[in-house]
Amino acid sequence: MDLQIEVKEVSKESRNSKVLDHITLQLKKGKTYGFVGYNGSGKTMLFKAICGLTRITSGTIKVNGKFIGKDVDFIENTGVIIESPEFMNGLTGPENLKLLAEIQNKINEKEILHYFQMVGLGGHEKKKVSKYSLGMKQRLRIAQAIMEDPEILILDEPFNGLDKRGVEEIHKLLLEYKISGKTILLTSHHEGDIELLCDEVFELDKGRIFNHKVLSNKKTKGVIKQ
Repeated sequence: MDLQIEVKEVSKESRNSKVLDHITLQLKKGKTYGFVGYNGSGKTMLFKAICGLTRITSGTIKVNGKFIGKDVDFIENTGVIIESPEFMNGLTGPENLKLLAEIQNKINEKEILHYFQMVGLGGHEKKKVSKYSLGMKQRLRIAQAIMEDPEILILDEPFNGLDKRGVEEIHKLLLEYKISGKTILLTSHHEGDIELLCDEVFELDKGRIFNHKVLSNKKTKGVIKQ
């Protein structure tokens, strides 16, 4: 399989402390990678760096042969959930997605509705986002990440706020994306998410990767530290 994302000796300093410390990764196309660790371990900052949403202090990040920050400012053809996008409460879910879709003009209203319904929000097309539950807002975030059918998904805690049924539905959706050959990077505090979805898992602490496991079909216990 082709190497798709290459992170080489990446460090990021903030307020005289290293939030990323010489991280090196080689991620192949079509695989699903889990990133785990305590809050503040560097997972979210690593995702931001790969996406081009923060400047790194040293090292290089290359995606599909292009250096982030040199050849392109931001990662291309990628669906992202990193922190919470600011949806407009006075608009409906589809109206919010339409505004976001207008940035690249890749999809039409019919396609937007398709993805809105795909994440389990069908029947709420007329509801204002101000009336959404936490779980509904998370489903809307997932819809905005997948609606342009990107080849890479970078998802920071995609299951936050979802009830058991919601988690199961998004598991199924991501498994379908995995089978279709998408490259997926995700974080989760729940061991079951990692075991079900991921081919490999990286454990971070203090901005460093200190453990890397290739997951088999057997459950790998003890990978996640709560």
